[in-house]
Amino acid sequence: MKPLLLGALPCVLVAQAPPPLSYDDILQRARTSPEQLRTEALLAGRGRQLRGSSGLLREGPSFGLSAGPRTSPLSPSSTDRTVEVDLPLFLSPGTQRRMEVALGKADPALRESARIEARFRLRQAYLDAWLSERLLELRDSDLGTVQTWLKAAKTRLEAGADPAFQVSLVEGEALKAQLDLDEARRTRLEAWAQLRSLASVPDVPVPLTEPGDAARLTTVELPSRFERSSLRRAIQARLDLEEQNLRQQQALATSRWSLRGSTSREGDERVTKLGLAYQFPRPGETGAIRRETEANLSALRQELELARVELAARFQTALIRLQSQSAPTPFAAFDTALRAVGMRLTEGKERPSEALPIRRQLLEAQVASLRRLHAAHLLTAELQALTDGNAP
Repeated sequence: MKPLLLGALPCVLVAQAPPPLSYDDILQRARTSPEQLRTEALLAGRGRQLRGSSGLLREGPSFGLSAGPRTSPLSPSSTDRTVEVDLPLFLSPGTQRRMEVALGKADPALRESARIEARFRLRQAYLDAWLSERLLELRDSDLGTVQTWLKAAKTRLEAGADPAFQVSLVEGEALKAQLDLDEARRTRLEAWAQLRSLASVPDVPVPLTEPGDAARLTTVELPSRFERSSLRRAIQARLDLEEQNLRQQQALATSRWSLRGSTSREGDERVTKLGLAYQFPRPGETGAIRRETEANLSALRQELELARVELAARFQTALIRLQSQSAPTPFAAFDTALRAVGMRLTEGKERPSEALPIRRQLLEAQVASLRRLHAAHLLTAELQALTDGNAP
């Protein structure tokens, strides 16, 4: 009975091991990105400013209530009451409508842009974590290979087949392999921490599924799709929104008229008053407000124009990389070639001084193969983000 239980234990452990996480699994666990939160805060702030001056009012009405006793030696005491209302007027309905239209267009555009950028950052973090996992596995296997070769070199030294410096060469290579493994572990933890900041994944690294073959995009339609992309439309929508917001703030700051009314009861009399009030600006205040608005508009236009140029440069760089990039192919001969070299070393047909350089070349080729696949997937994800969300 006991051997049966011991034999079943590995199956239980395998069954309890968590399945590898795919990108779709991670996408379902995505957190709200800082860009999306900032976009939400921006839109909420502009909506608050718009609703704060709705209709013909510059701001909310002021309501006042006062009361006090009235005493007179010729009449009984009474209480005077007064109710006052102040309605600050905003006589720029066109500015208000343009702000409302700009906010209505900017809301979906900015949200979509933030969502696309967040999804691209998540895809990038997943690919980085996947690459770090594969490199860690490769470095761990490489250390095992070098340690096996070290045992073979020591056996040949004891048999007098090789001089002592051959063992020293393998020992030095083992030290370097250990350092590379430690660096791979650190990179793996850093990549996983970045992924954890973007999605609700486990605290410790878990296996990730392969990204598969990188999709090949055709360069014919990409430029026109980029011109109609959500990221470009979001820049223009942001410019229109901020420009109308500055115009509205200028109109609010230079609006001076108020509608005032009061009703009071003074003894047996009732008095109702209605009128207008005008707040005179201080010398030079109106001109300063206009200059400030124009300066802010100029700065805003330059900033968003720079953002548009940077986005276009980012697309052109990705497009050039796509045009010059060949399809990544896996280095399938790595394991077979490495085993062949190890066998020749063990059989005495190769010395460590001859086998180690071949091993390094094979290892570098395998690392390059993994990095090329990572770069191809990342380039595809970036181009998809830059051309996503085309208008119908």
